[in-house]
Amino acid sequence: MNRSLIHTEKEELVRALKKGDEKAFSRFFDEFYAPLFYYSRHLVREEEEAKDIVLTSLYKCWERRGQFEQYQHVKSFLYLVVRNAGLNFLKKEQRDASRFHEFLLSANLVEQEDDYLATEAEVLKRVYKAVEALPDKCRRVFELTYLEEKSVGEIAALLQITPANVSVQRHRAVQLLRLALADAPLALIYLFLILEKY
Repeated sequence: MNRSLIHTEKEELVRALKKGDEKAFSRFFDEFYAPLFYYSRHLVREEEEAKDIVLTSLYKCWERRGQFEQYQHVKSFLYLVVRNAGLNFLKKEQRDASRFHEFLLSANLVEQEDDYLATEAEVLKRVYKAVEALPDKCRRVFELTYLEEKSVGEIAALLQITPANVSVQRHRAVQLLRLALADAPLALIYLFLILEKY
């Protein structure tokens, strides 16, 4: 969906959604599915579970369509439902983005919680796209190290390479990501927060 939709067009979409217009819901689906998925995947770190959470959240949005008065209400509802579902899935496990949340709020880059959620989702989307664009071996080493939290020895065994090669590929991945995200300060900060753990 075109993000340049003016305010009145968005509110017309909400009115159509309230009336049960499936085409209006389809437009909301197209606009929100990708950022919600990246956000959900970051929370639960399981692709299929992330998809299920997003689809369930969108279905709940359709079920409760009558309660929305503004476009922002729909957006807030979706992000909060995805977040709550993700946190329920993880139970007591802390998510990696907690310090990033604090950074955004302390820097006054967002004013409301739902704005933070949307901002974080866009940042995550940018980071994950940069990771997906890495050369295959670099990407796998990065994912296994920072997303799946495997040791150097485990990665070497899985990929059938030497521990030294794992270190080389990991260093190369980080350098390439820094270059890829150089024009996206928030994404770069988020990357540094991930790397800081190791």
